[in-house]
Amino acid sequence: MRAEFLHRDILKIASQRNVWIGIAALMGISNVLLSTALFIKSERIILVPPHITKTLSVEGSVVSKEYLEEMGLYMSKLLLDLTPTSFAYNHETLLKYATPEAYGALKKQLMDDGEHYIKLQLSTHFKPSEVRATPSTLQVNVKGILTSYVAGKEMSSLPETVAIQFSLRGAGLLLEKAERRIE
Repeated sequence: MRAEFLHRDILKIASQRNVWIGIAALMGISNVLLSTALFIKSERIILVPPHITKTLSVEGSVVSKEYLEEMGLYMSKLLLDLTPTSFAYNHETLLKYATPEAYGALKKQLMDDGEHYIKLQLSTHFKPSEVRATPSTLQVNVKGILTSYVAGKEMSSLPETVAIQFSLRGAGLLLEKAERRIE
């Protein structure tokens, strides 16, 4: 009788050992696969600019007010912080955010502005003082002081407002229209 219990215990222990060996083998194979995948796959690092201090989000068709404000400030700087040498880069960057429908008209407007900057050797610097974003209409109004320099001499310093209309495409905002108003 005792031999029968011992035999059953040995079989039970052997089956448990076999289960643990199987688990260890599966873990070893998974480690090899994960290590291989780790060495083959390149790492993706997401960089966040240091000046963003608020949570920015797009949830379905709802854009956070903070995201609209940040995009409005960024677009206004691209539109108004210009020199004869920087306008081409700024305008090219701005056009990357334009909707296909607005691209042609916006490009023409920007080219005309560029010719004006070169002809007059005009430089402008925009200092935003107020940003009003309306998430329901995807519109942003950026008010500030636009200082103009011709050939390095300050010519004027006037309050100006940029009204920027966005449209939500995919997971981001695209520029539909930007209008400047001197106040």
